[in-house]
Amino acid sequence: MSRQLILRFAVGLIGGAIAMDVCALGGWLPLKVGYCFNITPSEPVGIYELVSGGASRGALVLIDQPHDSAASTLRRYIPAKLPLIKRVAALPGDSVRVESDGIYVNGVPWPDSVPLHDDEGRALHPYPFGVYRVAAGKVWVLSNHPRGLDSRYFGPVPAASVISRLEPLLTWTSAPLAQWLALAYTLCLAAFGVLAATATINALSAWVIGPCEVRQQ
Repeated sequence: MSRQLILRFAVGLIGGAIAMDVCALGGWLPLKVGYCFNITPSEPVGIYELVSGGASRGALVLIDQPHDSAASTLRRYIPAKLPLIKRVAALPGDSVRVESDGIYVNGVPWPDSVPLHDDEGRALHPYPFGVYRVAAGKVWVLSNHPRGLDSRYFGPVPAASVISRLEPLLTWTSAPLAQWLALAYTLCLAAFGVLAATATINALSAWVIGPCEVRQQ
């Protein structure tokens, strides 16, 4: 393999890494300025503000993804480091019952919490059926949507994993509009990533590969 080919391959890898970093930045940067953008169906698509306040019952929160074996279902559908937007359903001392027909918190059924199959027919394995007492330092988080990926599959999460409480700032309940906005946001990030990667590849090519080819001539 020629040196020029190796260099071009290396430059391409660097450019691809930059493109991925830019896409990741689209999720990271808003958090640093106190906002996040939701493009999943668990809550209305839109912009949410990070506000003060703990994980009180019913609160809408932003949490770090759990990474234990019970959360393996998430790996199929959500990037590993993407925070989740969920509702605090159960607090320490509460009783949570997991059944085939859904989740019960202190005997009250949580709406739309029946475990589902995905669009490809694969079973989304629920948390083991049974009755659980929420331990100190833990919370159960659920969605207000039948297709939410939440504690019905991965069980309790550390209360310390709550990044912030959220308040909706600007949301859209129209499903078609929400889908178009999510698509536009994703495409903008992808386009910015491609532009950044292209500029970097061109600059590195001119700086590294160009002189090598001139010397060979």
